[in-house]
Amino acid sequence: AQANELVEVDAASSLPGYEFRCQTVKILLECASLMEDFETKNQCAESGIQVLGSLMAENDEVIEVWYLLGCAFMACLPPNKDSAKYYWENAMSMLSKVKGELESTLDDDEDGYKENELEAVESQIIEVRKKLGIHDDDGGDDDDGMDDC
Repeated sequence: AQANELVEVDAASSLPGYEFRCQTVKILLECASLMEDFETKNQCAESGIQVLGSLMAENDEVIEVWYLLGCAFMACLPPNKDSAKYYWENAMSMLSKVKGELESTLDDDEDGYKENELEAVESQIIEVRKKLGIHDDDGGDDDDGMDDC
């Protein structure tokens, strides 16, 4: 009989690739958003959370995974707003750090690549701010301001 640690290592090494799992989560979240049946909707969201947990365990520095975890918790019925907010706030913090790093190196940007990256990061920050209910023209109609995915 193998030790539990060896079985877990074997299971982890047999998982599909990182990008495949990330795309699978997006499909699961899309399914959750389209399902009307409570049980199926929750199964899709919970499966997404499990897959995202494996991605997070593998690499907790991928902003998209933090963002998608927030979306997955909001897709649950009832939505877990506290968890969603936690993951979105972490994604926001990471994006802000990346933005600062890009801004500090713009002087060396001869080919415009960093400028394009900065624009992409700024649009991602706007998206996360919307999820968190932080609108520049804050006239939201939600009681907590948080948007679903």
